[in-house]
Amino acid sequence: MVASPRDRVLSALQFQTPDICPYYIWVHADMMEPISRHYGVTDVKESIICDHSVMIEVLPKKVEQTDGTFVDEFGVTWQHGNIFHVENAPLRNADLKGYQCPDLTTADHFDHIPAWIDKYHDRFRIVQIGLMFFERAWCLRGFENLLMDFHENPAFVVQLLDELEGVCCSIIDSLIGRFGDRIDAIGFSDDYGAQDAMIISPATWRKFMKPHLQRMYERIHHGGKKMYLHTCGHGTPIIPDLIEIGVDMLQPLQPESMDIFDLKRRFGRDLCLVGGIGTQRTLPYGTPQDVVDEVRKCLDIMAKGGGYICAPAKPILPGVPLENAVALIDTLVQDHGI
Repeated sequence: MVASPRDRVLSALQFQTPDICPYYIWVHADMMEPISRHYGVTDVKESIICDHSVMIEVLPKKVEQTDGTFVDEFGVTWQHGNIFHVENAPLRNADLKGYQCPDLTTADHFDHIPAWIDKYHDRFRIVQIGLMFFERAWCLRGFENLLMDFHENPAFVVQLLDELEGVCCSIIDSLIGRFGDRIDAIGFSDDYGAQDAMIISPATWRKFMKPHLQRMYERIHHGGKKMYLHTCGHGTPIIPDLIEIGVDMLQPLQPESMDIFDLKRRFGRDLCLVGGIGTQRTLPYGTPQDVVDEVRKCLDIMAKGGGYICAPAKPILPGVPLENAVALIDTLVQDHGI
């Protein structure tokens, strides 16, 4: 009997070696059409690529403004674009008096999930709570303001993070209560790393972030779900902490920011590593053979003994040569996958 994509991910999570290394291929929306056209299909993600893990997000609702911006339920004003930018942070003053976090557990925050579950019944299904927890704090306060608050106004930071922990825990409880065993993991998108260092020091992260995260992750585990963390950039100093507090899957493993093979050697029996294919160097600037070589090296080293899902660290972005995108897809799907 051929293993399903979901079964392969579950095997990897148990540090067993599945028949095929699980993978997913993250494609930017603007690259879907040229890649699909190359393969002669309408949608390459549906016709050619069989992502073993799939993800959907729970996000605040937004209200469009007449000036082209939008305001989310937290009161943050955003600029539109391929990458959204905060236009106005509502907590410019370090004071929560009069401010109330939104309720993100009403039915309309989850009504897109059931059809997605049905569509991907044979995949490993991750529901990600987007733009939480550190990220939401700086969106509310302003990035530089929050960084200064850690040192100049720590009591406010604790108060703010307490509020956000409450929001996150209510979403976790709602997801588990509504969907039960129809979802496999609950994830957070929360970037702690810059390119070659952490955004805040490891000591600051441990003091302010870690206790809240541990309680949230324990809640996920108590609900019988795996804990998935997307955190970009250089996070090597806190990986032992992430393992300690219950992270099961760590993504995206940017090889330009961390030594991913050293991470496999040090943590490969404690953590399922996700990603690893370079999108800042190899995909945009290498040759197709460079791409093939990098994918195969990741499969040879990272997939050994399970605990690995192969993927580009970030999306295949506009500007990536089509032949490089095809080399990645062909190597994972045609040479190695299904």
